[in-house]
Amino acid sequence: MKLLLTLLLAGLCVKGYAQHESVTYTVSAYNADAAAFTLQAFGQKPEGAYAIFDNPYGATRGNRYNQIPRGCAATLWLSGWEGCTVERVTLRMCSNNKSGTLALEVTCGDQTLFTMPTCDFADAAWYGEWVSKDLGIYAEVSKPMQTLAPLSADDLAITIRGGHPEGSVYLHSITIDYTTGGTPTESAMGWQYTKLDKKSTLSDGDVVMLYRSGDAAGDIDGMATSHYLDAIGLGSTACVTEPFVTTFTLAAADAGAWTLTDQHGRCLGATGKQALAWDEGVMTWRIAIGYEGAEITSTADKYGTLRYNAPAESYARFWNYTSTSLPLPYLYRRTQPCSPVAAQRLTLSREAIETTLSTDTLLLKAALQPAATTDTRIAWASSDTQVATVRDGIVHLVGIGTAIITATTYDGSLTATCRLTVAEPPSDGLRPIAAQAASPEGYAADGRRWRAAPLPSISITGRKKVLQ
Repeated sequence: MKLLLTLLLAGLCVKGYAQHESVTYTVSAYNADAAAFTLQAFGQKPEGAYAIFDNPYGATRGNRYNQIPRGCAATLWLSGWEGCTVERVTLRMCSNNKSGTLALEVTCGDQTLFTMPTCDFADAAWYGEWVSKDLGIYAEVSKPMQTLAPLSADDLAITIRGGHPEGSVYLHSITIDYTTGGTPTESAMGWQYTKLDKKSTLSDGDVVMLYRSGDAAGDIDGMATSHYLDAIGLGSTACVTEPFVTTFTLAAADAGAWTLTDQHGRCLGATGKQALAWDEGVMTWRIAIGYEGAEITSTADKYGTLRYNAPAESYARFWNYTSTSLPLPYLYRRTQPCSPVAAQRLTLSREAIETTLSTDTLLLKAALQPAATTDTRIAWASSDTQVATVRDGIVHLVGIGTAIITATTYDGSLTATCRLTVAEPPSDGLRPIAAQAASPEGYAADGRRWRAAPLPSISITGRKKVLQ
């Protein structure tokens, strides 16, 4: 019986049941040409799942792509999460100076996983104090889900609403901690694609995309309206994450032809010239790869060859033409998942601070190298919370003594420290120069290195503050 139980538990582990995973989506830009927000992701996501960020305000306000003001809402839409159990959602965000009210809703179909009515960012229900965008840091706010059950629908929605009367918070990223429940997972970072040329060969199971002049073939509404594949703008073929790009899995058919099945299980066919269709018509294609592109021709010759058309007066598209004047698309083959860039160095803005209880709040900034490091999250700790506490680099002084403030990368590979020494305020009411290296030079009358001038403040409510 003991052996049987051991084998059963091992089998569950192999199948991935109750496997805990995490995925982070960072809102990095708004692409006005594609009318879509750029998301950068890392971690493991459910296999085949994709994410879309919707922020109507950010889509019309220049570089304020991640701003959510009063009366507005932004939503991270996720598809492909059925069967997973969401355990926690962590938002990295900041307030707009001394303002910022927001509400949070996490839903899946008819399920409400979490809801919180509008309140101040400085309320204990959120971060507990203002963290101004001018500080250049994002604060982490974690919310455990209220409903812990496998999702009964594919779609998951995380909505942040700006409240009234105050407004404006800035959303950097959303991390979702979840249990797979046996659902297969894959890297959320996207895939590398390599251009095929005349020397390349095709094989059963190859995953490919059509690409030309910065556009990849996709299906937003072209098939439904005019039976063509839409052109989706891609910033790079070295890391493709765009969910609307259509990828085809090749399978050899009779007489040297191929079938092209997309990621949704639909087979590409043609019902006539300039008439593509899913699962209809002639669904076999001859493929010849050349230096000028790939000739992907319907086995019904009169139905034409897939080509790229970008007319000045309308949208670019991929369609089947009998004309040979339009350029051929190139075939790009999926090669391997994109790899995360690991941090090689972690430093803090200060290695040592000597100050007094006249100062209430200090700010330490962490810097990671290389700049392209994938996971920029930092865990903070104080060796003595009776001297100082720390959260997201914001240090609050509590008492006299010495504390080591430690910053650690989330994978635990790198740490950096700052030695903080807190003394009694000087009897003459002057401040030690070490408390703020950036403030103007000044000395007391007896030559001691003290400063009496007020120090610059940071936007954290209800305290005297010093920016380090």
